[in-house]
Amino acid sequence: MRKVGIVGMLFFCLVMPLGARSLGYSVGFYGQSGFEDVHHANSGVELSLVYQKSYRPILNPSFYIRGAFGTDMDGLFVLPYQEVGISVDIFRTINHPFSFLSSNIIAYDPAISLAYHWKTGQEGQYMTLGINPFKLSQKDFWYEFFAPFVSFDLDTWTVDAWGINLVRYTYLYK
Repeated sequence: MRKVGIVGMLFFCLVMPLGARSLGYSVGFYGQSGFEDVHHANSGVELSLVYQKSYRPILNPSFYIRGAFGTDMDGLFVLPYQEVGISVDIFRTINHPFSFLSSNIIAYDPAISLAYHWKTGQEGQYMTLGINPFKLSQKDFWYEFFAPFVSFDLDTWTVDAWGINLVRYTYLYK
């Protein structure tokens, strides 16, 4: 039943962009550590497919499919996780203290995210909760910095891992 749900979500996220006003991709750099066992730490690159239907000033949602690729503590190549989720911009403003970062008008729009998360080669159900306190956006780009996240094991309701996305760049097609 779980695999049917995963396939259904993937199909929905792949078909949904066909009528999209904004479809894009993102590249980010992350670091992650296991909560119980720090030897499960890894870091690397995240690649995402992003879909944003509208541009509302408050509670603006976007959907994504994300995969991570990196190395573990022993320097071995790993594919630690994949996820399907939603990110919601809490509010959007152009009057903020970060406007000095760009000569163009740039909006400050902090966001929270929630994702169904699964690990390569492991059974179990996981949920990831993240916050993007330093998200800036322009017409076609998003810039996210220092976004922490926590992964929960839904079978035991315990914290499985935590990490931070150091930087993520998103380009949106119009």
